[in-house]
Amino acid sequence: MLLAGSSAAFADSLTPLVDQKEYNGISEAPKPSVKEDVSLNYSYVGSADLKSGLQGNLGEQTTQFGYSLMAPLNERLSLQLGLNYNRLDFGQPAGSPLPYNLQTVSVSLGLSYKLSDEWSVFGAVMPRLELIDNADQIESQSFEVGGAIGATYDFNPDLSLRFGLGINPGALGIPVVPMVGVRWHFAKPWTLNVGFPRTSLDYQLLPNLRLSPIEVGFQGGSFQTSKTYGDSVGMSKLNDRNLDYNEVRVGAGADYAVMKNVNVELTGGAVVYREFDFDNANFSPKVDPAPYVQLGIKVGF
Repeated sequence: MLLAGSSAAFADSLTPLVDQKEYNGISEAPKPSVKEDVSLNYSYVGSADLKSGLQGNLGEQTTQFGYSLMAPLNERLSLQLGLNYNRLDFGQPAGSPLPYNLQTVSVSLGLSYKLSDEWSVFGAVMPRLELIDNADQIESQSFEVGGAIGATYDFNPDLSLRFGLGINPGALGIPVVPMVGVRWHFAKPWTLNVGFPRTSLDYQLLPNLRLSPIEVGFQGGSFQTSKTYGDSVGMSKLNDRNLDYNEVRVGAGADYAVMKNVNVELTGGAVVYREFDFDNANFSPKVDPAPYVQLGIKVGF
């Protein structure tokens, strides 16, 4: 799902509301039974030079955990629940004005209703907690409550369109953003997935092996620095500021089904864009591109 101008962390909380279940490249039609997914991902990013007058290098490690539940209440109405945890750890010189870690915990609680064979609608409330460096610095501004409304139209089993509006009050700029997602199985081995935080072109090489020769991913979130954040590094202008972190990854990957509904994913490529944007502080450091590798596992029930 694509949320223009919004954070990847907010988009992660939407995932259980709109994503189709897909294992080994085969999309499953909705069934009147409870469905669950658990996923765990780890990625390592090589060191790269800091810009904007900062000295030294920045390294990165990312850990992500996700859980989603879809529980049909009747033939048309379903309850959907999602839980996501995302942590980015940055290795950098001592005394750096940049955060050493960013953490996001988000929950989504929503309903979807099937109007017809082609149309369905959904809505959700999504509270989240976003932290900089340490959990003991939790303040009221660390909490945000977003939401979403939208619809899905299935033209046929091979083509689906999802659209709507997302409410993301913690993001810099426009807090209400459009959402668009497309899944197009345009040829027997090929599927195009356009969305946020992941867009890919997938090729089903074997029944249990899917390749993604082109994959674009996003990381980030909207955070709030503490009232003393910048004092320790001699930059008081960074105290009590909104911080948007944005990251773009481009690479290729593979998804292998170890057994039914248990998939292992391996992705590699380059982090081509990274920016720490401190609002109203005239300070938006960027980082040079760097290679990355990511390993993940997904289990469906």
